[in-house]
Amino acid sequence: MTEEISLELLKSLPKTDLHVHLDGSLRLGTIINLADRYRIKLPANDIAGLSKALVVDDNCNSLVDYLRAFDVTLKVLQTDEALEMAAFELAEDAAQENVRYMEIRFAPILHTNNMMSLEQIINSVVEGLKRAEKIYNIKTGLIICGMRHFNSDVSLMSRRLQDRLSTYNEQELAELLALETAKVAVKMSKKEPKIMGFDLAGAENGYPAKDFYRAFQEIISGHLSITVHAGEAYGPDSMDQAVKYCHAHRIGHGTRLIESKVDDESVPTLYRYFKDKRIPLEVCVTSNIQTRTVNSIQDHPIKKFFEDRLRLTICTDNRLISNITVSDEYYKLVTQLGFKKQDIETLLIYGFESIFLPYEQRKNLLEEVIPEIQQLLYSK
Repeated sequence: MTEEISLELLKSLPKTDLHVHLDGSLRLGTIINLADRYRIKLPANDIAGLSKALVVDDNCNSLVDYLRAFDVTLKVLQTDEALEMAAFELAEDAAQENVRYMEIRFAPILHTNNMMSLEQIINSVVEGLKRAEKIYNIKTGLIICGMRHFNSDVSLMSRRLQDRLSTYNEQELAELLALETAKVAVKMSKKEPKIMGFDLAGAENGYPAKDFYRAFQEIISGHLSITVHAGEAYGPDSMDQAVKYCHAHRIGHGTRLIESKVDDESVPTLYRYFKDKRIPLEVCVTSNIQTRTVNSIQDHPIKKFFEDRLRLTICTDNRLISNITVSDEYYKLVTQLGFKKQDIETLLIYGFESIFLPYEQRKNLLEEVIPEIQQLLYSK
């Protein structure tokens, strides 16, 4: 049995992508077409120029720099037509590399500039995902995001809310909008099973998860799954709050969990808690380098996490902005960190074990993909 692992082999393997943002994963051509249709000014009107403006590389300076591209992508995602198209194309692109199951996340409040309701916005994305599933061998779910910070410049609905609730400060407004988003997600999930989870996204440092306790109580009462962006731009305390106050079932990124590790594994720590409780980390290696969460792939703790048997799932974060696919992420682990075939098999299975589908559906999907993974990896 050879240990050679090519990019083509990785593309052929059934995979998951459980942390991917809709507004960070558009096609460049689609952005140009939508901007032309809706008369929106772009930094450039050709593929090469727009790529230079939106796609970051390893020379990106910070998370703030990384997030600037969203100012452009959000401008073209303000209609039901655009949202449906973006969702369909994202699932289509993922299916081309045999992503068998994908959970797409987005914050509906950021798509209200044409005064669509949150329900209409979510339904548009759901319809795009359903259309893709009819054509391709992919299953999808939707994670609804609340935003940690209030930005009246991004959302017309936010500006109007700020005008009418003049006694609320910006953080109180952020909490109020997250609560409303959570309530809408729970209400819609009763009739639409694709809505399966809730997330807290946006600037992490200075916007603690515990402030959004009411929103997560709403989600818990509605029996939805929970993931929280944490341990990226802020340390282990952010992750501690995510499990303590938000009852997170998964963590988005979680890179800085390594800071809570101690040499004596018998000592109760947050690190050991994640290991023992099998709380998955949605690992996005490329974007972590680009946002300067880590300085290089060699500095990334994923190898240590894996050796310590934490549950990890390999994700893209933003396929456009990071110029990445799931297969590319796995290929970096193979070529730069020395991951072997058995390691890849373990990571792939971790991904399918970590999805937010109901137990029976998750079990059936695992039974379907495990023989396929083993056949492709070990047949030569």
